[in-house]
Amino acid sequence: MTAADTPSPNSSESHDALRAWFLGPRAENADLLERVIVEALRDHVFWRRNYHPEDGFTIRETDKRKPGYENAVSTLTQELMGLLAELKRGVPFFSGRYRAHMLSEQTIAAQVGFFATMLYNPNNVSVEASPVTSRLELEVAAQLAGMIGYDPAHSWGHLTSGGTVANFEALWIARNVFYLPLAAAGAARDLHVDLTVALPDGTTAPLESLSLQQLLNIRTTDSLELWDALWRSESHERVTLALANHSLSTVGYQDYGRRLALDYGDPLPASVILVASTAHYSWEKIIRALGIGSNQIVRIPVDNHFRLDTAALWDTVRSLSKRRVPIMACITVCGTTEESAVDQLDEVLAVRARAATELGVTFHVHSDACFGGYAAAVTWSADGNRRSAADIRASSGCDWPSELWVRAMTALGEADSVTIDPHKLGYVPYPAGAFLLKERRARELVATDPPYLAPTAGLDSAEDLYLGRFIFEGSKPGAAAAAVWLSHKVLPLNETGYGHLIEQTAAGARRLYDGLYTADLAPFRVVLLPRPDVNIICYLVHHPSLTTLDAVNAFNERIYSLMSLEVAGATPEYIISRTRFQTPMYDGAIATLLHELGVCTEDDWKRAGSDGLVVLRSTVMDPFLAAPPPAPDHIAGFITALRHACDAALG
Repeated sequence: MTAADTPSPNSSESHDALRAWFLGPRAENADLLERVIVEALRDHVFWRRNYHPEDGFTIRETDKRKPGYENAVSTLTQELMGLLAELKRGVPFFSGRYRAHMLSEQTIAAQVGFFATMLYNPNNVSVEASPVTSRLELEVAAQLAGMIGYDPAHSWGHLTSGGTVANFEALWIARNVFYLPLAAAGAARDLHVDLTVALPDGTTAPLESLSLQQLLNIRTTDSLELWDALWRSESHERVTLALANHSLSTVGYQDYGRRLALDYGDPLPASVILVASTAHYSWEKIIRALGIGSNQIVRIPVDNHFRLDTAALWDTVRSLSKRRVPIMACITVCGTTEESAVDQLDEVLAVRARAATELGVTFHVHSDACFGGYAAAVTWSADGNRRSAADIRASSGCDWPSELWVRAMTALGEADSVTIDPHKLGYVPYPAGAFLLKERRARELVATDPPYLAPTAGLDSAEDLYLGRFIFEGSKPGAAAAAVWLSHKVLPLNETGYGHLIEQTAAGARRLYDGLYTADLAPFRVVLLPRPDVNIICYLVHHPSLTTLDAVNAFNERIYSLMSLEVAGATPEYIISRTRFQTPMYDGAIATLLHELGVCTEDDWKRAGSDGLVVLRSTVMDPFLAAPPPAPDHIAGFITALRHACDAALG
């Protein structure tokens, strides 16, 4: 390590603290976890015993000596022992030997926060059922919003059960913002009010003068300004009724298209969703569930680093504009599921800005940062300033990250919406996703008002605490909010906490990558994909005897079967996962890889269709891999296990 690589005092202290943040692969901090869990339980018991003590006891000591009571306790004890035995057949996420999916052990803070709050069982749908944890949830959302660079005065967010629901809410709101100018135009006609709206090129025009194509190309902020102006124009009751007559949410897709054809005479082609081809499979489910239809997905190719190809994005936007096809949203990825690739969000936003100026076209930009979002903590110093790539590299002691990566992460603050999963790189228990919205006013477009969840009249500040009004889920655990909140308290969202944790995780992934790159497995050869943007390494193994794509796939599938809990039966020494690169999803990234394998052309690979190319995958969630103790060396151990699997697979 050079002088420039010497950790700062904060980095050194965080490095020491890292060993107190987790139970540890050998349960080294068992005494710490036991102490805080027992403290949480005793405190809860104290609260119960001192809540109206005049009520007396419901369960008496004599009750505990009756046969029925004793039988119930015996059943509980016996079945618990059976459950504990079954759980040991689970997945050892805590171990440095587990290197499959984006799962790891949780921080002690998150575990004790979840356990302590679970005893109270709050439901964060309403402050009435969660007077403490609803506030914690909003505080957590504000912390995450600040981490990605949102303005806390205008943004809003909350926790969900996971990334799928969070992404659903993002597109749900994006769709309603997209159609808002149409609803406003119809409502304004019914109310006989004159409104103006800003266009993408910066000019303004009377709302009634706009064509259908223009109405579907209004920027989010300008749409919401229109929304506010409409509500100021007439009474609440009249505006509510007028909007209901022209809103997709009330009319529904089946009748909405017919009405547009009648009102405008020249209906446009159906609107589309632009999706990075590496986007999570749940996006297709979401687009189907919202009634948009999977036929309306337009997949944007990726480059040879598995990031959305922004040149292809511009070409697609321009082509769609010529055909008058409206674009509802563009979905980018910050940490792809297969490779942890981070799309150049700054360049995507530049494409949208260019489209607004040159084509009069705009669209909602969403970043699916469910996996990679927490890595934004790396970009913040303890004093609240942004860190440069050089600063981070000096701290991590490796060549990560690049300037491009820092620009992409910084651009999260300009996306219209972002989703992040604390239960991934946040190292907290399931379920904990997060939805973040840059412009809080947009949540009103999906608001529902059940009378039993209405805030008390006159308490405007309490509106946020009635989360059920704005969210998709009807019930959600306050324990998840407490887990994230306490973990954030112990591990701040900057270089001293989560920043250091994720920095070490990424450095460990780089160390494993270098170990595979330099490993001598002759006659086998490891073919590596590009260095990861975060912490997922993809590779496959080749052998001179493998002369066809089918042979390479079968060989790597056998390696996976020998190193997988799902297939192997017994627990393998090291556990990995695998994926398949298929056409057209990976058309822009496969050429270099196929050339290095030398078994087929890109056209052959495309003709292989659903078989694609089997790729092995190692997700490094272990923060101790970057600077391992004297034993065990999980880099050398993994490479040895891989060699044994190669020998067995070939044999």
